[in-house]
Amino acid sequence: MFPFLSSGGVLGLNARNLLYIKPWNPRKAVAFADDKMKTKAFLSARGIPVAKIFARIGSRAELQSFDFSSLPEECVLKPNFGSGGEGIIVLSGRKKGEFLVQGKTPVSDQTLREHIEDILDGKFAVNGRNDTAFFERLLRADEALAPLRPAGLPDVRIVVFNLVPVMAMLRVPTAESGGKANVHLGGLGIGIDIAKGTTTYATQYNRRIKQLPHGISPSGFPIPRWDELLLIASRIQSLTNIGYIAVDLTLDAEQGPVLLEVNARAGLMVQVANLAPLRARLERVEGLKVGTPEKGVRIAQELFGQKARERSAAPPSPERPVLGLRETIILSGDGANAEVPALLSTKEERTIFSPRLVRELSEQGMLAPAEDGTFRVKFTLGGRKIQTIIRSAEPPDSSVRAIIGRRDLQGFLIDPGKTAPAASVRPRVREDLRAIDRFLADADHDLMLIRELKPVNLAEERIILEQDVSYNPVFRYTPLPDDVDDLEARLTALEPDDTPLGLLLRKKRRELLLRITLLRSRGDARRFTEVSGSLFGMPTAVLVTAAASQLRSRAACDLPVPEKNLLSAEQAAERFSAAIARYG
Repeated sequence: MFPFLSSGGVLGLNARNLLYIKPWNPRKAVAFADDKMKTKAFLSARGIPVAKIFARIGSRAELQSFDFSSLPEECVLKPNFGSGGEGIIVLSGRKKGEFLVQGKTPVSDQTLREHIEDILDGKFAVNGRNDTAFFERLLRADEALAPLRPAGLPDVRIVVFNLVPVMAMLRVPTAESGGKANVHLGGLGIGIDIAKGTTTYATQYNRRIKQLPHGISPSGFPIPRWDELLLIASRIQSLTNIGYIAVDLTLDAEQGPVLLEVNARAGLMVQVANLAPLRARLERVEGLKVGTPEKGVRIAQELFGQKARERSAAPPSPERPVLGLRETIILSGDGANAEVPALLSTKEERTIFSPRLVRELSEQGMLAPAEDGTFRVKFTLGGRKIQTIIRSAEPPDSSVRAIIGRRDLQGFLIDPGKTAPAASVRPRVREDLRAIDRFLADADHDLMLIRELKPVNLAEERIILEQDVSYNPVFRYTPLPDDVDDLEARLTALEPDDTPLGLLLRKKRRELLLRITLLRSRGDARRFTEVSGSLFGMPTAVLVTAAASQLRSRAACDLPVPEKNLLSAEQAAERFSAAIARYG
């Protein structure tokens, strides 16, 4: 159905959209990345260096009253939702009161106003909607990049996935590209070795070139502050939570590394510049557990540098986990772990769970819906934690309920002769006491009796009762939460073990189930009293007799309170304050 699924590791546009943008970049994330000013404001507040914005124009009324003389001599006019470098004008210097484009061609205020009107109308917007124009500080390339003889500001595009920078290229503007770094306009795309931070191959117009326009070799040029650039790119993905992201950074002569923009649907020219398939690298890091941007950078330099390519020619390390054709995967959820027998198959691209297994795991909170009928899931295989996207379908082998596809088998060795211990076709649930404890604590908070047992018409019924002592109040209560049935089913399904902690959790589960029964008995006095006795216990005969005796003694009820013992509110507050200070 999808021919690109066997493309040898090269990532095409359709595969990029289907496998990475749709599952990992939700619409809100894409919209956030498209909004340049919003993205920069968010990241700047979190320590990411960005260029200063001098002014913004969001409407024609603002445009008519805008004073261009208030801008500095050098700045850049940009559309907020622009893409591909369109609509950008570099203003450098003035002549006779008019800005100079690229420091050469004069442009009148009226021409600028007309251009900004085009921006406001969405002419350059990626979404085609009304846009905002803004003026930003003009960045100057670091002197270390001078040997490349850029005709503008070069930048570094870094593709990040799962916090790991997987591929990068240096984009160098040329006279043919109009001073813009966009490679589709004629700029140079130069691959970068992730580990060393040195350039490798160069391309222009989708073709490899062996020399730069001024005659020097493109390979071996060191990118200044390379590790810092990688770390900034990984931090940006961590902050924005955009799963598949391209980060464009530059080196400013004064400010150092500066963010230009983030892209949630970047092009694929980076593969041509590096002469390497992007999809193979994405698949290699998809299942890794990466906790911090620093670890993501270390993994990138270990996997994708020149040393890694040299090691790839060596025999596989015997330390790689060895799997048989049948293995057991472990999934974790609130309250339990599920052990599922699975078959390993390199014929399947994506991992498959049976529909019944999907339903059972969804009820346990172990699956999260993605898009197009797929599910996001985490499981452990061979001692490694894997985060992936699975689809629901009946496995061809009826003896298993999951098929592990080749996307999730990266980094493993498969030994067909290895036998796995026999396992039931039905997933065996093994309780995780810490997860059960968290789940029960959340349920305890949701089932607050005081809140749910107080009648909503208490005040009205009291007024009627005070007027007619023979009236029997009829109380109304707030409806039970919509998910109370689901909560009761999940509590019933929990089975803590027989350890001391497990027994304690069993008692707490019983208490919560009784709470639900008690709440359902509201309005039924006999049933409510019965369940309340099971939950809180019943008074002993001795206690009932003593209480009855006290009630029969009118003196116990009718004695007036001695006036000398009454405290005013101020006096009570003073005593409370003293007690609190004493006991801390």
